Amino acid sequence: MSFEITPKLSTVKVKNLRLRAYIGFLDWGKEKLQDIVISFSFKYDTRLASDTDDVAHAVDYKKINKRIIELVDNKSFQLIENLAEQIYSLIQSISPDIQEIDVRVEKPRALRFADNVIVIISGKDRYNTAMITLGSNILPEENINQALNLISRLGVITKRTEFIKTKPLKFTEQDDFLNGAILLVTKKNLSELQIELRQIEAIMGRERSANKNAPRQIDLDVTTFNGFLIDKEIKELPFLIDFLKLLQPQLPIA
Repeated sequence: MSFEITPKLSTVKVKNLRLRAYIGFLDWGKEKLQDIVISFSFKYDTRLASDTDDVAHAVDYKKINKRIIELVDNKSFQLIENLAEQIYSLIQSISPDIQEIDVRVEKPRALRFADNVIVIISGKDRYNTAMITLGSNILPEENINQALNLISRLGVITKRTEFIKTKPLKFTEQDDFLNGAILLVTKKNLSELQIELRQIEAIMGRERSANKNAPRQIDLDVTTFNGFLIDKEIKELPFLIDFLKLLQPQLPIA
């Protein structure tokens, strides 16, 4: 995310997608297709899409809709809670740009004297997992500790690496860095988390210049978010790969 540009989040909604599926513990020979009504929404940063009017910069909601149809229509599920969760996971897997997903699954006439049974999943009720890398070469021990304290206010730090000294790689005329990484569980979405980290950097006195590799009080970056690799420069810094293997060994480094 550009440090100078604030995201412009917009909401995309798809309402009342009407499908049919087998729901419940099936008594073979007596099972029948039941009506299912699905609605979903999500937010994403539409700044580039709206500025360029280019579909390449938009989240393809038609593709999402098609995949939900393939997942649900004429398929079998014992619980609509499970169905709602699968739809939520499907949408979340599309892109790290998709935020604040809401899913609503309705099963009409599921109970006597009731119009329907509804399961709702709200992204605001869910936690996100982010790997955040920290680096400093100006009073590094002091600044790293202060940054950890401020980041802990954004969620729960569940794991952390050791902090190690590394040589500057691109601009070598400066002191060695102290680098490490943490795993943060937070209700902040990706845009909110990145903005909060930029604010922490500013509070701690970091000033950005034309030389992005200059000495700094603190450098905070979201490396992964909900299983997506966010920092595309990770391969340029071998120690970041080591941090990822330690904190999230299940994630591939593509």
